[in-house]
Amino acid sequence: MPFGTLLVVDDNEANRDALSRRLELKGYRVAVAPGGEQALAEIATAPYDLVLLDVEMPGLSGFDVIARLRARWPAADLPVIMVTARSDGAAIVEAFRLGANDYVTKPLDFPVVLARIATQLEHKRAIAALRESEERYELALRGANDGLWDWNMVTDRVHWSARWKAMLGYGDEEIGDSPDEWLNRVHPDDRGAVQLALDAHLAGVAEYFESEHRILHRSGSYRWVRCRGAAVRSTAGRATRLAGSLTDVTDAKVFDALTGLPNRFLFIDLIVRAIKRTHRRHDQVFALLAVGLDRLSVVADSVGPSMADRLLVAVAQRLQASLRCTDVVTPDD
Repeated sequence: MPFGTLLVVDDNEANRDALSRRLELKGYRVAVAPGGEQALAEIATAPYDLVLLDVEMPGLSGFDVIARLRARWPAADLPVIMVTARSDGAAIVEAFRLGANDYVTKPLDFPVVLARIATQLEHKRAIAALRESEERYELALRGANDGLWDWNMVTDRVHWSARWKAMLGYGDEEIGDSPDEWLNRVHPDDRGAVQLALDAHLAGVAEYFESEHRILHRSGSYRWVRCRGAAVRSTAGRATRLAGSLTDVTDAKVFDALTGLPNRFLFIDLIVRAIKRTHRRHDQVFALLAVGLDRLSVVADSVGPSMADRLLVAVAQRLQASLRCTDVVTPDD
């Protein structure tokens, strides 16, 4: 059964009543308006799925009404089918120019009217479903907090999502659409592995592309990311598009899971950066202090490993509390 709420607008009482009754018999909910002003008032106060709008009416013509409707409702949200006795092309062109979705001519061929109403309502539902799907997808992406990328392998251009750019410290307009925006920011020690994984997937050797690597942040530091993607291929098997996501895994990668202190990865990175600073500025110095926690194994053997872990956490917290903001403490693996 068809469903939908329609508004029939016609100054001829016999015409609008006959049309509305036939539409109701086909399962539609139908309201009527005898003129343009009444139609605008109806639409402003009640939701309608489609409007059947007569062109020739005293006062506001159908052209006047649709011009006002389109100032508020786009064609996808409120379909309007113009009903006209005119057969000249100029009137039909004008109706479409003003925003009509379709038209039917008098005398009405009722099966044609039904078919055109059904087509417009189906189109409206499809757009509404697409919007809902896009909104659901957008909400899911926000919840995942990942950055998305979509690489057109034919044009060699990449769309980076706003979140992808923000993860690297940039605004939406500050990064171009070249693949180098990603690849040139990969840490030099990781580039080879990233390229190998990328080549393996593009060649069809690996089902998916996946890589954990460091990428340069705007601040000058490197962030650990997990990059995943999959290719769309032509009938010949050639990759034409590669799309995926970028997840920041820095915290899991550079912080000790037990104590929450920087781990060996971050410790080595900090030492390397400190050494580079001393090369650039000779007045910049740093010191490395090693603190041993003797007989920890005795604690684990006597009171259990969980108590030994609690002791490590307590020591880490005390050390962390005694540091300056420029100092770092890390556990030995």
